[in-house]
Amino acid sequence: MSGLISWVVPLSAARPVVVFHAAAGLMILVVTPLKLRGSVRAGFKRGRPSRWLSSAFGVLVLATIALGAAHATALWFGVGYWSALWTHQLIGFLLAPLLLWHVATRPVRPSTADVDRRAVLATGAAGAAALGVIVVQESVARLLGTAAVDRVGTGSHDAGSFEPDAMPTVQWLDDRVPADTSADAWALTIAGDAVTVDDLWARSRPMVARLDCTGGWFADQSWDAVALDELLPPAATATGRSIMVTSSTGYRRLFPLVDAAELFLAVRYDGRRLRRGHGAPVRLVAPNRRGPQWVKWVIDVSVVDRPSWLQLPLPPT
Repeated sequence: MSGLISWVVPLSAARPVVVFHAAAGLMILVVTPLKLRGSVRAGFKRGRPSRWLSSAFGVLVLATIALGAAHATALWFGVGYWSALWTHQLIGFLLAPLLLWHVATRPVRPSTADVDRRAVLATGAAGAAALGVIVVQESVARLLGTAAVDRVGTGSHDAGSFEPDAMPTVQWLDDRVPADTSADAWALTIAGDAVTVDDLWARSRPMVARLDCTGGWFADQSWDAVALDELLPPAATATGRSIMVTSSTGYRRLFPLVDAAELFLAVRYDGRRLRRGHGAPVRLVAPNRRGPQWVKWVIDVSVVDRPSWLQLPLPPT
């Protein structure tokens, strides 16, 4: 859960969440030997189905922790676009149903003994040990000058060496790149009025923003873009509460109306036209927000009378 929270909080607030996430994973390693002495052995006695599910659950937990550590230490980034962090996240999603099964088949009635002085001290000691490991790892990385020192608060590594045309192209779950992304054929509406891509090109100005992908990399790029507060008419913003940005794929995100000056429609990066995989011909640039907020292939920007928090933290499609 803490990993998903790091996807939706502002970049400036992600560091504590990421540290907590890493410490929680390391704490699992600390308590694993104790777990093996008791409940895992009991699970094996329950029969073959429980035995295999318990084994799968344990192996997947250890695998996702190992992949997270590989990403954090920059020891292994993965193969091509299939990064160690993406695999870490995928296994984390696979663990969810196994965790529910684990809880459902091992009901435990809470008692005051669960929060006695010994338990609190043991938990504190495990947490301190986990934080100590994180501090040592970061100190060693700085001392040796490894790639791990390039990580930012979100845990992402610096991909600044990417030329714009070489940056990975990632989209949300089952989204597909539109077949026709030509500027002449693109239908874009802003507050109900049709706007051409040529008009955006004429009004755009260079600005620098950091794209921080949940795949574990970030890149500071120059974008030719227009702020939404320059595109939305005063009449549309007089009564609304949020800005809804919609992609041609149906993907959409809500943003506070007061942030209109800090949200941009981009038509180029580094002076070049956007690639199809990067949202051509028009995409949203949302500084201080993670990649899932950067809506690609924008076809509509509208003002709605709905609070921006009244949406799923991450869209289902």
